[in-house]
Amino acid sequence: MAAAACGAGEGDGCELPAGARASPPTQAVILAAGRGSRLTPYTDAVPTALISIAEKPMIAHSIDALRRQGVRRFVVCRGWRGSAFDSELVGLGEGVVLVDCPRFGSTGMLESLRTALEHLSPGGFYLLYGDIIFRPSVARQLREARGSICVAVDASAPGMLSKGLTDVEVVTTVGQGPTRAVRRIGKGRCASEHEIAGEFAGLVKFSSAGWALAGEALGRIRHENGSCTGELAAHGLPWWLEPIEQASLCDLLQLLADEGAGIATVMIFGGWHEVNTPQDLTRARNDTPMFLSEEDARAQVAAMGACLLSEANDLKRPLTVLAHELNMDLAKLECLLQGNLEVSDALGVLRKMSEVYPVPLNDLWLDADDTTDGVRLCSADASEASARVLNRPDRTGSRTPYYEYRDAAMSRCSQFRPEWIRELRVVQSGDPMDPDVALNNGHLMMQATFFVGPVDFYYKDRHGVVHRREMNTGDSNFISPFVPHSFTARDPDLDCIIIAVTYGGGVRRAFTEFSRVGARNVFALSGDRRDPALARRCVLQRHLRAECLTVEGLAQQVSGEICADRVAQLAEGAEATHEELDALAGALNVRPSDLLVCGLEEHEEVVVTRAEESQRQARRLSTYLMAPLARTRHQPDLKTFDLEVKDSARPGEVLTCGLHTFVYSFGSEPAELSWEGRGHRRTAVLRPGDSAYIAPLVEHRFSVCEPPPPVERRANPNGKARGEGRRFFLVRIPGHLTGETLAEFGTFSAHGRERVGAENVQWYND
Repeated sequence: MAAAACGAGEGDGCELPAGARASPPTQAVILAAGRGSRLTPYTDAVPTALISIAEKPMIAHSIDALRRQGVRRFVVCRGWRGSAFDSELVGLGEGVVLVDCPRFGSTGMLESLRTALEHLSPGGFYLLYGDIIFRPSVARQLREARGSICVAVDASAPGMLSKGLTDVEVVTTVGQGPTRAVRRIGKGRCASEHEIAGEFAGLVKFSSAGWALAGEALGRIRHENGSCTGELAAHGLPWWLEPIEQASLCDLLQLLADEGAGIATVMIFGGWHEVNTPQDLTRARNDTPMFLSEEDARAQVAAMGACLLSEANDLKRPLTVLAHELNMDLAKLECLLQGNLEVSDALGVLRKMSEVYPVPLNDLWLDADDTTDGVRLCSADASEASARVLNRPDRTGSRTPYYEYRDAAMSRCSQFRPEWIRELRVVQSGDPMDPDVALNNGHLMMQATFFVGPVDFYYKDRHGVVHRREMNTGDSNFISPFVPHSFTARDPDLDCIIIAVTYGGGVRRAFTEFSRVGARNVFALSGDRRDPALARRCVLQRHLRAECLTVEGLAQQVSGEICADRVAQLAEGAEATHEELDALAGALNVRPSDLLVCGLEEHEEVVVTRAEESQRQARRLSTYLMAPLARTRHQPDLKTFDLEVKDSARPGEVLTCGLHTFVYSFGSEPAELSWEGRGHRRTAVLRPGDSAYIAPLVEHRFSVCEPPPPVERRANPNGKARGEGRRFFLVRIPGHLTGETLAEFGTFSAHGRERVGAENVQWYND
């Protein structure tokens, strides 16, 4: 047995003088040779470590985080698609050494480590997986930890929540505090979930003394004469190391723990991601705070500080009073306003604010902007990797495939949820009541739909009658909330696809109040626009109650313009003239438009627009052909288009508006998307099946690609019925900046309206 190391004591072994501490390592080994087969199609052309997250290869984030901790040399063990590293080498910066692992397909991580050893200088080093990313704070904690061997352990164990116990490298420990050490580490090494201390985060720090222990063990494991079972027994090595060629890093660490090498645990709580499935990649890409630059993080914290100051003004608390009542240092609040706190510390202040005062946390918290200067992209590959099949009962009662769903470009900044949906159920009877058609129950979100291929659309009207509409490429519709509907394929030989963009309007934004008050009670305030008389009665009654007026009292107020009998009729839902609306509005202190009711006609619950009609109404710009798709007057800020980029778009015209924009490429050719945001000009190629989110007021344009990009080898995800040329489905929705909100903002004083969302002034000076 090897002699026990110092465990969680001195940083570089027992030979250091009392109180001394070893210098942290300045070199690192990154194990990035594996295939990453579960990440197909992302890893078809590049290794896992080079998959892009937040505009940089995953490995670049790891290298940057370790550089901040003083690491200057990085030995990268490459294997699968190893040549892809050559083109990234300059971008990874100085000190990166590429080492080839020729037998990566049949060997484990210890073989990659052995290959890297000859490229290391004497002394300690960090060892990490190539399929992880982590915040700089995780690397800092590891650098500051004391111990000959230190491993990062995530106490929140996120992998257990998404993959299950058997697929996670779990860690159990012995001891407490600074003497806490690894007892078991790796997959399948824990008998009970209750024993688990956390999940191994793929990061190890070896001091020179720690590596002396590990190197001696590795030498025994990789004995130069072979690795038969007899030799294992002769060297006292456990059976579970077989086959040695495929041994993992956790196997080495477990052997060291069993032989008495105290492996210290660096307990973290999140702040890292392992990426070995498409779902892992989605979670990593959506963890925006992980990738904030120092400048972005400061802007994020300052924005939260502005929210806090705005609420403090509303509560009439100067910062000095606020600090006293929160039992918090005034300097900390001032740092928050200046953006000089960590995001986690800023959240702590906001939580305390919400605990002490009746202020909802969501009025203070501001999500990080997950766009790149106002745009977020989703490639066809990323969309395909999110694919999932939903089953529905067929005519026999069996649950068989009905839809294939894929994600498209989404952002925390937007209000919509776009989806690529392939119809898997073929129905050719033409009967809307065909038992193979499975209508849903409707949903809260409104839906704008674009059709690619021969799709049948079904919906149930207000009378309970089910309708069927034959749709084809370029057709579109709008579906009101909670209207039951469905889609099926009409031709088994063609891909039948819809792009469905669902979004929430004002009702969705008022969801919490609906939850508290109850939708049945709210109905008395709104009425049903399908019954205009009822809706007019509810609207007038709502304003009367708000003004503490009765119908008789209203009649007295307008007696000079409207007789009492007519006021009674209006209170029961009669339609008012313009003159009567003016009189009623004056008495109720509202705008005449506040009393108007626009009835919902039967054909407006579901709006179907044909491609031929859209093309007849197309806006013919110099570089685009923009054909308006399904519209509804009840959603005046919903704008959808079939946008064709002409050959003359070199470049295309600039587009911008105050709405959130979703773009999906449903054509046969790529186009370039370029945009201006935060002082940067950026470009991206949108290929068939790619999609993008564009934030309000971001100037953007679509152009012909020059030079043309390489021809795609993958099949066009839009199928044979795709649009021809550079064609895009474009959807614009208002988000929170609705017409009502903008009308309110337009009444604000010019002396301070620029402070909305960026408050930096107390309501009075101390």
